[in-house]
Amino acid sequence: MRLSGRLMDPSKKSACAAADLTDDIIVEILSRLPVKSICRFKCVSWHWYGLITHSEHRKKIPQTLSGFFYGFVHHRGRFNREENDIIIFSDFMDITVREELLFLDPSLPFLTGYRQIIPKTCCNGLLFCLCRKVFPRDEANYVVCNPATEKWFVLPESDYDSGACAYRFRFDPAISSHFHVFQILEEDQGYGFIAVAGVNIYSSETGAWSRKANGWGNNLQLVDSIEFFFKGMLHLMTNCFKLLAVDTQGKICRTIPLLETMCAENFCTDIFSSNLTLIGQSRGQLYYFNTRERDLSVLSVWILEDYDSDEWIFKYNISTSQLFGEKGLGFALIAIHPECSLIYFVWKCEGILMSYDMERGKVCVVCNAMEHLYDPVLYYLPYVPFLSGSARLEA
Repeated sequence: MRLSGRLMDPSKKSACAAADLTDDIIVEILSRLPVKSICRFKCVSWHWYGLITHSEHRKKIPQTLSGFFYGFVHHRGRFNREENDIIIFSDFMDITVREELLFLDPSLPFLTGYRQIIPKTCCNGLLFCLCRKVFPRDEANYVVCNPATEKWFVLPESDYDSGACAYRFRFDPAISSHFHVFQILEEDQGYGFIAVAGVNIYSSETGAWSRKANGWGNNLQLVDSIEFFFKGMLHLMTNCFKLLAVDTQGKICRTIPLLETMCAENFCTDIFSSNLTLIGQSRGQLYYFNTRERDLSVLSVWILEDYDSDEWIFKYNISTSQLFGEKGLGFALIAIHPECSLIYFVWKCEGILMSYDMERGKVCVVCNAMEHLYDPVLYYLPYVPFLSGSARLEA
């Protein structure tokens, strides 16, 4: 017997099958996909775009880099020498095109009772801030907050002199709804040599501090400007050019040495001094950026493709003249995109935020920050929204 008619096009058959799914089922499927796939599915149709960008659905769907919190110093004037003639402002650069704002005010006004709020670091949507009180004026708190939900938590004081500490912050909602604060304990060993004496760790799960002093060595110094969170652990850079992977119990689980060719002489402690070194993760791999042999005209890139090995692989040499023309000085690296091969940097002489696609060799201007060109910028903090209310924060 002969069959008449034509077979259905497989793409049309798939489209029909997708059309039979309810919006709730589509959102549930999307919530289980990686961010890169979510970005592609926005282009399927206007209906799918609406589902993905809907404020309630975004709470379930994975988010990616949305912009940067940044802070700058403003001087009121030479004739006004009051206590507050130096002011630190916080603002936000949105690198996406969206109709709905992630939050109303980047200065975080919902943190009441404070005259100055300084975000210190950001991890998976939560900000760790130093907040100076309105009264008493000489007191301050460390606060963990979510700008998207306006929930916040005041960190209790530890039993260690906070003036002699550096703080690090860790939060990964894929692992736990709890966060951890690392208080790096330091001691002066004489002749200006400040070494790490141990670590205090606050867990929002236990609501208490715990101290870990063993295993950190006697002559260990850290590079303040280098820290990142990866594989469930906090990573710190030592002054002898090794990465330390520290778990939530304060144990050094892994030491990753850098190659001799990965010159680390251009570390610095703030963005205003031109940060020419960056370490971060993208698509599950560690990337390392730095200039070599005091040559600021070339930015070199290495990748640790296999985290369980110590094998750094040289990947690119990027000419700064390719980025800026002949004016290739006065830039600062600030971030690598977690989902693609983009690096972000600030070209300070022009006051603009730029991106560079390492695979395509393409440079783009992201944002113009000329209004703050003459004010020292203290930090740029990459921000990935965490829209769920599941983080353990209490006012």
